[in-house]
Amino acid sequence: MLPIKISLVSLGALKHPVNVSLLEGWQSRVFKLHHDASVGHLPDADGDDWQYTDACLRGVLQQDPDADFTLGIINVPLEGNFYLRRLTDKTGVLSLYEMAEIVLYSEFTLEQYILRNIYELSVLFAANGKLIPSDYGSWAHDEVRGCLFDMNSSKSDILFSMHRPKLCPACKTRIAAKQVPAELFSALEQELPRIKKALFSRMTEWVKLHPIFALLIASASAVLLNIVASFIYEKAKRIYPWLG
Repeated sequence: MLPIKISLVSLGALKHPVNVSLLEGWQSRVFKLHHDASVGHLPDADGDDWQYTDACLRGVLQQDPDADFTLGIINVPLEGNFYLRRLTDKTGVLSLYEMAEIVLYSEFTLEQYILRNIYELSVLFAANGKLIPSDYGSWAHDEVRGCLFDMNSSKSDILFSMHRPKLCPACKTRIAAKQVPAELFSALEQELPRIKKALFSRMTEWVKLHPIFALLIASASAVLLNIVASFIYEKAKRIYPWLG
């Protein structure tokens, strides 16, 4: 059953560039992505406040017959102001609307955002007989746990499950009760920690959380560098007397 074959389709102008090559090259035992299609122009929004309803998007996004399920990437508000919607048991749509700014401002990448949600969909797909169930919303929990199935009723809550996302114990128990591939959990444990902030961003956050300790380290480093430089200079003077 694994890896799950996922067709990625861009819908309309995405506004923000997405590195599709990086997504297609993501090494995973859970899923395999390919991007072979796009929709250049979207119809006018048919919902309130210029939202695109599920019914409208079902007419735009077609299921790829060569994939297990198809995911559209779009930059418009979706029905109910959700960022992820199920359209059919084999198709879904993920929106960058408002989410791109939230993710990029917090120093994550759009590719990490897309991958995090693809893992969520893949687990749903594997645990529900190779389809995305109509009651997929029941899998989410209101409490923010840094889990793939956090409800994220406030869109910015997704940030808590963007850095090394995981499955909480309750979700693991629920999934383990389903007939899922034996290697699913081990693959997730290996792959989800790879979705994380860049090293520089993590270091910056650590300095903000430990300013005094960081200052002590910087001071000690400066003293150590001064000692090393003095030692090298004295050695160099013995070899090259003209330096003195």
